[in-house]
Amino acid sequence: MASDAEKYDAALLGILQNEGKVAPFLDVILGFLYRRTDFFRIMKADTDSLGFPPGIAFKLLENIFKKYESLAAKDSKRAEQVKKSREIQAASATENSQPVQMDITEDANVPPLEAKNDQKVTKSQSEGEVKGGVSGIEETHSAERLEDCVEEKEKEDPELARQRRELQANPLTYNGAEYDAYFWSQTITEADVRVKVPKSVVKGRQVKVEIQKKHITVKKLEQDGTWSDLVNDDLSWEINMEDSMWTLNPGEYVHINLEKRQERWWENVFVGEPKINTQKIDCSRPMTDLDDEAQAKIEEMMYNQRQKQLGLPQSHETKTQEVLRKAWDAEGSPFKGQPFDPSRFNVDPNGIINFKDT
Repeated sequence: MASDAEKYDAALLGILQNEGKVAPFLDVILGFLYRRTDFFRIMKADTDSLGFPPGIAFKLLENIFKKYESLAAKDSKRAEQVKKSREIQAASATENSQPVQMDITEDANVPPLEAKNDQKVTKSQSEGEVKGGVSGIEETHSAERLEDCVEEKEKEDPELARQRRELQANPLTYNGAEYDAYFWSQTITEADVRVKVPKSVVKGRQVKVEIQKKHITVKKLEQDGTWSDLVNDDLSWEINMEDSMWTLNPGEYVHINLEKRQERWWENVFVGEPKINTQKIDCSRPMTDLDDEAQAKIEEMMYNQRQKQLGLPQSHETKTQEVLRKAWDAEGSPFKGQPFDPSRFNVDPNGIINFKDT
């Protein structure tokens, strides 16, 4: 979860600001591992109690790098898709907008501007598209509530409600649950399973983790050299194996991050475990989890809200002005050759443009 991942940001940011560049910052981190841990020590025999087998430490760094490289690639792809969506919407709005009738002259020799089609994009229609959403959209990208998370009419049992509030308050069980062997949390796109381990488990070689598309196995090494199951169960839903990974929090838990194959809320993470009530969880979602069309619409609503507060033209008004700007200097326009002057007209609530008498 975000709160778990960001808890060291303040300390790390201080180091980065002090070093000034990424390379010295990374040198500080790896230098710490070199001086204070056995991360760079190579195990030469199975009896060695410190270090890693050859190549394992580098592989660990490589896996973590690939994880964030993949996330960055997805962010870049989403940004490109949002940009394309905006361009398509702008082009579509321009094509479907009817050039405004200029009711400004009685000269029969001035031909009227003709529309490409009989469709009208009015201010009231534009406002209707975003009505009900603008006031709730804040710059924190608070996100939308899913349709399947409507509130139940039945009253929840007080004890169950208390337990649910406690689970929601803990980022490790947010939108999930806790059991003897593990606890889990989820967003609409990911699930995080944390399998509890004894305090004696402090090295990655003391555990074995196998992630399949619908099965998770976690084993720990016993003192006699045998392996025992901590978790060995089928998942309720399929996951993307290539985008899922695990890390060890020494002496606490094995953290397994699972990317869901389908965007949906899980009632349980493993088959057979008790189901949570998905209608009572927090069904809001980060803006980055929304599809590109929804992101573009929310960004447009946020932009319109800011423009309205500042007394500036909103997006649909800007598009109308662009249509007028092109018609202003078109052949047959009485304004041809004159600088474009938006103060010469206003737009009424129905989206009709009226020109002011001079």
